[in-house]
Amino acid sequence: MKLLSKHFTQTFTVLLFLSLISAITSKTNAYDRKLHSLSFHTSALTDTIRKSGSKKDSIRMDTATQRVKINPKAGTALKSKVEYNAKDSILADISGKYLYLYKDAEVKFEGMTLKADFIRVDQQTMIVYAKGAIDSSGTYSGRPFMTGEGSDLIADSLAYNFKSKKAKVWSGVSKEGEGFIRGGQMKLNENKEGFLKGGTYTTCNDPDHVHFGIKITKAKVMENRVVTGPAYMYIEDIPTPLVVPFGFFPKTSKRANGIIFPSVGEDQQKGFFLRDMGYYLGLSDNIDAALKASIFTNGSYDLGLSSRYVVRYKYSGNLNFNYSNSRYGEEGTSTFQNTKDFQVMWSHGQSRQGTGSSFSASVNLTSSKFYQNTGNFVPLPNRFNNTSNSSISYSKTWQGKMPINLSSSLSASQQFNTGAINLTLPTLTLNGIQFTPFDSPRRIGPPTWYSKVRLTYGMALSNTVNTYDSLLFSSSAPPEHQFKTLVNHTASLQTSFNVLKYINISPNMPYTENWYFRTITKEYNAGNDQVETTYHNGFKAERSYALSVGASTTLYGMAQFKKGGIKAIRHTLRPNVSYSYKPDFSDPKYGYVKTYTDKNNNEVPYSVFESGSSSYGRSSVIGFGLSNNLEMKVRSAKDTVNGEKKISILNELSLNSSYNFAAKEFNLAPFSLAGFTNLFKTINLNFGASLDPYAVNDEGQRINKFSINEGGPLVNLTNANISLSANFNSKAKNRPQYTTQQQRDLYLVDPNPNNFIDFNIPWNVGINYAFNYSRSYSNGNRFNNFFQTINVNGDFNLTQKWKISGMTGYDVSSQTISPTTLSIARDLHCWDLQVYWVPFGQYKQYSIDLRVKSSILQDLKLSKRRPYYYDDAY
Repeated sequence: MKLLSKHFTQTFTVLLFLSLISAITSKTNAYDRKLHSLSFHTSALTDTIRKSGSKKDSIRMDTATQRVKINPKAGTALKSKVEYNAKDSILADISGKYLYLYKDAEVKFEGMTLKADFIRVDQQTMIVYAKGAIDSSGTYSGRPFMTGEGSDLIADSLAYNFKSKKAKVWSGVSKEGEGFIRGGQMKLNENKEGFLKGGTYTTCNDPDHVHFGIKITKAKVMENRVVTGPAYMYIEDIPTPLVVPFGFFPKTSKRANGIIFPSVGEDQQKGFFLRDMGYYLGLSDNIDAALKASIFTNGSYDLGLSSRYVVRYKYSGNLNFNYSNSRYGEEGTSTFQNTKDFQVMWSHGQSRQGTGSSFSASVNLTSSKFYQNTGNFVPLPNRFNNTSNSSISYSKTWQGKMPINLSSSLSASQQFNTGAINLTLPTLTLNGIQFTPFDSPRRIGPPTWYSKVRLTYGMALSNTVNTYDSLLFSSSAPPEHQFKTLVNHTASLQTSFNVLKYINISPNMPYTENWYFRTITKEYNAGNDQVETTYHNGFKAERSYALSVGASTTLYGMAQFKKGGIKAIRHTLRPNVSYSYKPDFSDPKYGYVKTYTDKNNNEVPYSVFESGSSSYGRSSVIGFGLSNNLEMKVRSAKDTVNGEKKISILNELSLNSSYNFAAKEFNLAPFSLAGFTNLFKTINLNFGASLDPYAVNDEGQRINKFSINEGGPLVNLTNANISLSANFNSKAKNRPQYTTQQQRDLYLVDPNPNNFIDFNIPWNVGINYAFNYSRSYSNGNRFNNFFQTINVNGDFNLTQKWKISGMTGYDVSSQTISPTTLSIARDLHCWDLQVYWVPFGQYKQYSIDLRVKSSILQDLKLSKRRPYYYDDAY
């Protein structure tokens, strides 16, 4: 088996190198355009000696600012004028055959421009020769630079024939996409065929030293194909055994199709594999696609489709679909399993400003066992993501005196551990429709309370289902796992006015009407001792209304100090009180609630709509709350304008509750306490608690008696939470800030976040602390449950090229260490070295990757890794 593994590895090495040579030679398609993108660095021609001392040998033609236009002579076959220019001088010999251009020389002909320190033009043969010059410091500068036809060429020296279109260039570097071709000699004949000798292909852009490259001894570049001789790779000037005797590759200047070579390896459960082999389709300049497949020796396989599309200034997006058929164990045995999983990811964004419409998509539909069963390496931070959410939305706004907004969306949420899935396909919402029937457009003066009376209307349509991924779209799914349609209409009559100048009163009368297209009846079956549900298709409406009124105001308290560093302290209070009334819509006259008789002859109510939108039972509720804000002004010498600085002591502290007069018991609701603030501008503090005023019996059940009347405290603390978070870092230099959509796009490029290293931040440390308390009862005993966790993450630059990052944590309650990771990144200019290590725990693993940065040579890498689902390293 080990011998077979080595054989696969050797085969993979050869296939990898062939793919590298294919990528390299496909980049030479610019040679057939007059070598305008090839450049060279070393001289191979002897220069014409400048003869400026004798008038017998040369004649000065012009100065640095003068241009000379030479019309084509009869028989030269030139159809356009040739323009010359030089900063120093232009000389001609006695015979008039040669022109010599010195210092910042320039020649223009038919859209082509050639610049160099020295240019010699043969006016009879129309051959131009250009080269640089050695300055006083011994540096070779002023190399020929040719532009035209959308490409650039910089060379050590070159010769070009205007009539025959033939050229010869010596030694240099040519940018071809993300790579460069350096050195060698190149000839171009009249058939636009290029002949290269001794060139090197590399993606290293270091002008002084090339860290790696592929030597091509010779190559013939034609319009549609490239033929090469022997080629080999070298790293740090050391040849490697990666050699091919020849190459024959198709070439096109347009987007090309091509084979995607697979990776070879071994999976502990599925056996040997060829992973991600496939075919790339360059469908057009706006869209492409890649088809990939992976096969395993135990019969498992994966299929994938990925596509990118873009229309400039309009929209862009990515689409990915993956399907996996995984087999485990021996077929015919009790341990054999055959699972099928899928994943659909779609990201779309558009930018159409000023149209009033927008469309976006962020889709991630994944079967619950996809990551585990596909056997793909999943980065540890993503491993613990137990949920998935997707959404597609469109909105359109019509501007005017009454702006109307129409929006539609499709959404989905998943729970990977249970397989539960919730779909809303689709929702349609219309809002913004409002009228002020008692206001006049010719009104003069401030509005009265009745002129502010307004009628609003909104409509929402939803089509939802709560099911499991195994039953999704299944024809055999029971009715409760099928889609449910609801049309919701809302209207309200409301106004607002002030009483005693500072108290704002806002009455409201809302009305709701829901349209259902399926109802149910329930009946107890004594034969099987179960409650059976019968579904009925048909239209039925549910109507409800209520009445509410609210009052709120704002109070300010100020304490000022004439001495000391504190200038003033301001306390802001926002009390509010409200009252609402709603009839009992569970009354049989409405027909919304029915009952069935259980086995104990008890009448059990239920909603004929499965789950009605309104809470049944009469309610007469008064709500009350108080919000606080505390700020301080201190004297500051740094503020030269005001001489003071504002500091927030307490951003928010609120306490809310309500009392239901119509409830039979537990009229007073628990008090909800919440608050947050910032400490020292770096620490965020959030806290909250639930306070129950009712007593609890020995069995842990609430009783309809106040705790203080039973000898207990005023309120009982049932749960509480506190969280502290802080982030400390040095000043970042040009650090990119990614939006949620951009982060998702990065995930589509590479799902491992450790591959994105920011060397612009010298150090960064984040600390999070969370405390949670809850109260529970069991067998008459009360339990106080405490949960505390501390998490730390950070990174720092050991040197300018070394970055070390990691994360860890400690669960105080269970006294266990959270999953710990350590990452090391080294910038090797055109290479990257990355180490990822989980030293202990269930997901213990490591990976070491040395790879070329360039995406076109992404398979040129050396990897050593042990994923968490492997027992042994490979």
